[in-house]
Amino acid sequence: MTTAATPAALPPETLVITGWSAVSPYGLTRQDFASGVRAGAKTAAKADAALGPLPSPDVCLVPGFDIKGLLGPTGTAKMDRLTALALVASDGLLKDADGNRVVETDDRTGVVLGISMGSLENVTNFLKQSYTNALPFHVDAGRIPFGSLNHAAGATAIRHDLKGPNTTVAGGRVSGLLALNYARRLMGQGRATKYLVGSAEEFSAAHAWIEHTAVAAGDSSPLLGEGCGLFMVEHAGTAQRPALAAVLAVETRVDIDDDPKAAVTACVRRALARAGVTPDEVWAAVPCAAPTAAGRAEYDALTALLPAEALGRVPSMEQLGDTSAASASFQIQAVLGVAEADPAARGRIALVSAVDRDGAVGCAVLRLIGEHA
Repeated sequence: MTTAATPAALPPETLVITGWSAVSPYGLTRQDFASGVRAGAKTAAKADAALGPLPSPDVCLVPGFDIKGLLGPTGTAKMDRLTALALVASDGLLKDADGNRVVETDDRTGVVLGISMGSLENVTNFLKQSYTNALPFHVDAGRIPFGSLNHAAGATAIRHDLKGPNTTVAGGRVSGLLALNYARRLMGQGRATKYLVGSAEEFSAAHAWIEHTAVAAGDSSPLLGEGCGLFMVEHAGTAQRPALAAVLAVETRVDIDDDPKAAVTACVRRALARAGVTPDEVWAAVPCAAPTAAGRAEYDALTALLPAEALGRVPSMEQLGDTSAASASFQIQAVLGVAEADPAARGRIALVSAVDRDGAVGCAVLRLIGEHA
């Protein structure tokens, strides 16, 4: 039996998760996400005709996501969906239901956001204007800022007056783990006291068609999802709120041998060794469920390494659709959502892994603390 860990028992430099928020196909709040995951609820629905022709008739969209209604009319007229998802999630992390700030930050609170390629809808629409309008420079200049890769992270920092290091990382389905590792390293170097860390992905017709053209022979067009998952991470010794989980290790690799199963196996073994735990101690394991050969290889690798019951404790991420860059953050949140309703989770080990078709591989090992915000 694994000994339960408490915040007091953790070394002060241990990175801990003290809060989280999710804007997902289950809804706009963390409570929506947690209850949806625990129920294993499906989120797929018929696409709105306003989206235009799509390669798949079903999508997994955030319900009721009205940008102006959620964020107000100021500055949102031309805002891309990716930025809006990040802003709504950051509000959910830092504010209460009445909009009052409930999480303290300082001048060294940073933001690191994982993405895929930014807002593809914004970029493709902008390029289309250049080709189809009377002259190439007859474009909507007001959309230019939203086309930058770091706009969502920057807008989040501006909205909440966060002056610490501000970074965007792009790594497909592994983005959430890359962002968490980035925050861990900068906080370890003393460059930030705490971080808003997570990842986001928007649904758009452009994204759907790009993913469709990348499908391997024999695979069907993926069911796409969207959303944003954010965490507040701090050091155990200075955390201002109870810890939900301790981040014991984060490992990343690149599959250069076209052998994703071997890459995942090596990554998981290294992460477990760094965390000081054995495979049989893993209570819950959550793969990214990518609808690709790499995703299937990831699942096979975890099945061969870990207890069979570990892979069944958290419902499959397939119910959310392929959420691309947001997936790893949602996987961690799925573990937290399941754990908060299960007293047996206290002190146990959870493992989250992710793979991307470009060869990126990532893995995080967490100890579930058992306190909940």
